[in-house]
Amino acid sequence: MATNARTLAIIPATIGALLVLSSASYAQMATTLEQAELAGLSPEKRAEVQARAVNGNTVTEVLQTILLNSIKLKHPASRIVALDFGRGIAVVDLVDGKTGVVHFDTTTLAIRD
Repeated sequence: MATNARTLAIIPATIGALLVLSSASYAQMATTLEQAELAGLSPEKRAEVQARAVNGNTVTEVLQTILLNSIKLKHPASRIVALDFGRGIAVVDLVDGKTGVVHFDTTTLAIRD
């Protein structure tokens, strides 16, 4: 009877550990949309994005961070509101409270404006 009790106690712990491990690996997998975005990047930029998309950072978050940092060099933007990666357009909140549109190269993420 004691063996059954120990076995029953181990089962929830094992299931919990498997869930944690599976969710960690799932979080690192690029979604279909992210895979498409990566495929459109230059090999250098793709390698940079993939290297930064670790420890819980998604491909989308890395792309947005790279773009926002580049946008801030030319426009005083505070955040990206909308992103049309296929067309190379980012809609940003400007620091003066207005909204602006910024065009970027979809292969290098270089700002065009």
